[in-house]
Amino acid sequence: MNARMKNNPTWPKAFAFIGLTIMGLALAYYSTTIATAGIGGVVFGTDRAGDVLSIGSAFVMVGVAMAAVFGFLALTQIRGLGRRA
Repeated sequence: MNARMKNNPTWPKAFAFIGLTIMGLALAYYSTTIATAGIGGVVFGTDRAGDVLSIGSAFVMVGVAMAAVFGFLALTQIRGLGRRA
């Protein structure tokens, strides 16, 4: 892939990044239920080490980071399209 093709902003790329941003937000939202189940597991004694809580917290951070990165990429694509017009 040449450099000119990679830096060319297009609407399909922008919408793909917006879709990945929404997936990151959905991952972060769903991970809160995993973390909440982990808290319940620690309280009721079914998960003494707190592994589920740790995994849920890690996925919240991954989801937020994913949404931030792909949101930034989507905005740079849209900004490039606006400057080109």
